[in-house]
Amino acid sequence: MSVMQAVIQGIIQGLTEFLPVSSSGHLSLAQHFMGVKVESLLFDVMLHIGTLLAVLIVYRRLVWRLILSLFGLIRDVFTGRFHWSRMDPDRRLLMMLIIGLLP
Repeated sequence: MSVMQAVIQGIIQGLTEFLPVSSSGHLSLAQHFMGVKVESLLFDVMLHIGTLLAVLIVYRRLVWRLILSLFGLIRDVFTGRFHWSRMDPDRRLLMMLIIGLLP
């Protein structure tokens, strides 16, 4: 695969990752139409890691506040100061994310 083909696939990944359809499917279609035979799982993983890094960079302030809220939440739970009714918006979002991730 050439560098240009990799760049095109990276752009496709970035544009389609957040659509409610599979970005991996778009990558497979792009590989098919460009005539690229990529059997490497590593390339797909690297594209997804790139997407993750981009999201973390864009939301770095929110992610940092959520990390700080997590440590504060752990501290409050173990010191007996945790109360559901006295949560700031960041801690409330963190709790909703934790509850939403439970199976």
